[in-house]
Amino acid sequence: MAIKDVDSLFSSLDAEYSDVLMKHLYRGLSTGDRPTCDQCLRIHEKLTEKAGLGCILRSLADKVNTV
Repeated sequence: MAIKDVDSLFSSLDAEYSDVLMKHLYRGLSTGDRPTCDQCLRIHEKLTEKAGLGCILRSLADKVNTV
């Protein structure tokens, strides 16, 4: 999936799903695999632009719905 495809995906994403996606991105970053982390960081940047910093805080603070 190209980064330009991610932009169109985010346009249809609501706030709850943005938070879930952010959790999965952090899970991907925890693998330590360089190509995976590079892709996750690019998507993280785009998601943060769209959903804001609150998305990061909500995904890190949520202890009920873990990934």
